[in-house]
Amino acid sequence: MLLATAVVVVYLIFTVASNAIQSFQLGQDEDRLRDDVQGMQERYDRLTALRDYLNSDEYIEWVARRELGLVGPGEKTGIIVLSEATPVSSQGEAEGEQGQQQHLTWEDIIGQ
Repeated sequence: MLLATAVVVVYLIFTVASNAIQSFQLGQDEDRLRDDVQGMQERYDRLTALRDYLNSDEYIEWVARRELGLVGPGEKTGIIVLSEATPVSSQGEAEGEQGQQQHLTWEDIIGQ
């Protein structure tokens, strides 16, 4: 009887220890997965904010002005056109014009 009780006690101790180790490992896995979820949530929030900015009028206007060279309605941009007949000297003065450069807008060039 004593031997049977000892076997059952050893079995129970082994089972409890095994369950405790497994529970500890599951807790660590749960903590790691919670950290992963939090990191992904932060990344999602950053990407959502970036998407919202890229869809904003501010960004679209910036790209239109900076990358495409466009202007808004009613705005004028100046373009300096130097003809080949009047080369610019090293001081930036056109020969024969005493330093006067002609400033043209896009409308002047295309006739609108």
